Amino acid sequence: MKNMRLIMALLLSILLSLLTACSLLPTDFEQVESLAYTDTEQTWLGKTASHLQAENPEYSSMYLIAEGTDAFLTRMALLSKAERSVDVQYFIWKADIIGKLLMHQMLAVADKGVRVRLLLDDLNLDSKTKKILFAMDHHEFIEVRIYNPFSSTGYKAPAALTDTARINRRMHNKSFTVDSQYTIVGGRNIEESYFSANVRSNYADLDIIAIGPVVAEVNEQFDIYFNSPFAIPGYVFDDHQSQQKRLAAVKQELADYVLSVKDSDYAKDLRNSVMYQRIESGITGENDKLIYRGKAHVIYDSPEKTLGKSELETTYLITLLRSHADKIEHSLELISPYFVPGDKGTKHLVALVKQGISVRVITNSLASTDGIMAQSGYARQRYNLLKGGVELYELKPKAKSKASRSLSRSAEAKSALHAKTYIFDRKEVYIGSFNFDPRSANINTELGVVCEIPAMAAYIATESFDKSIKTAAYKVTLQDDNVVWLDKVNGEVIVHKVQPETSWWRRFNLSLYSILPIESQL
Repeated sequence: MKNMRLIMALLLSILLSLLTACSLLPTDFEQVESLAYTDTEQTWLGKTASHLQAENPEYSSMYLIAEGTDAFLTRMALLSKAERSVDVQYFIWKADIIGKLLMHQMLAVADKGVRVRLLLDDLNLDSKTKKILFAMDHHEFIEVRIYNPFSSTGYKAPAALTDTARINRRMHNKSFTVDSQYTIVGGRNIEESYFSANVRSNYADLDIIAIGPVVAEVNEQFDIYFNSPFAIPGYVFDDHQSQQKRLAAVKQELADYVLSVKDSDYAKDLRNSVMYQRIESGITGENDKLIYRGKAHVIYDSPEKTLGKSELETTYLITLLRSHADKIEHSLELISPYFVPGDKGTKHLVALVKQGISVRVITNSLASTDGIMAQSGYARQRYNLLKGGVELYELKPKAKSKASRSLSRSAEAKSALHAKTYIFDRKEVYIGSFNFDPRSANINTELGVVCEIPAMAAYIATESFDKSIKTAAYKVTLQDDNVVWLDKVNGEVIVHKVQPETSWWRRFNLSLYSILPIESQL
């Protein structure tokens, strides 16, 4: 028995050593500083931006992009005009129809001498996508860096077990900037469900494409992250070297893929869109009514948040956002797919109502959400929020809108909310990656733009709340001190006493998660 204990102890020691070794990242590499270009005024995009900014160069100009195909076409159009640089930063990048088409176009512009910098979080990067990225990284004008990677080996489980505190903190930022002149910031990741390309699911989301002073602020944010110690160069990874001779093959594979989807349903959707017709007639062919000009500034967490530094020790986005929320006099309207206010947030929102401020929230329903755990955190507070006078609306899973073109092809398809938008007194609006939950507030890093433009704030509030909640969302309220869901169908109000369009099993899982002590991680 004593010998058996010694053997088990030895085996455990060896296993722990192996796990620890696998989780460590190499430190003996040179982190070369790389900065955004600032001399791009003479590029085509620079001249276009200058023309649009001629009357008010001190203001930024922004165009709202809600529809999925429009969001994809805008990115492709910007890439096609790139002359100096492309800087991209995302939480998720999949090698599906969206990711592959974008990577093919990036390789095409890199072949023309355009510098391409990609900064991607490691959590959702699969081996298929990494192989393409590492092959691209061998291109003279492409540099790939992976944010807060699990390990250089590609194995994630060992690091998740032995370095949990670090691995738990992810880069959730999303930006797409071309020639330091045009930038796209919002909630979308690079995956087909965010661009109306998936026949089974679609995320309702919101981006802004911007020019003017706000672009320099996005550049500054990107450079800070790209040069941070958490942004590990592609060549550090074990799989990188094996892709050294694969660049030409990857180019051909992507080119073949592009040809294979040129007559796909999604390609037809793209060609039939209004945005496509506008791009065909020039990138400045947007709807002028939806171009907003005014003061805007970028807010974001410091990468030091990844070290676990507190809000008192480094810059937190929530601190910067709070300064706008504290000025509210009349209304606060929140759009957040993962809405987990917790006890503190619930008390704060109810206190605003007591001050005479209207507080309205749109989030996912249990039927539409892809995150039941996050939904459980919201469900715990739903009664208290309603009792305190907060208005709650939950997106229907079959909500139809311009953004759900793909849903018409499948009876099984559903919509889910993914936009993160906060409207203060219908005078200012935040658009970005920040969810109203503990993970965005305290764990992950986030990015967004605050636009001090009343016309934009009022437009989004009108479209998202005044119009959409009438048909696209359930109104959640109290009847006889019980939570119910109101659904208006053909002029008739239907009262649901259990969460509509859900199975007992889904509701059981929600109840189970609701009793677990996991709220701080949601």
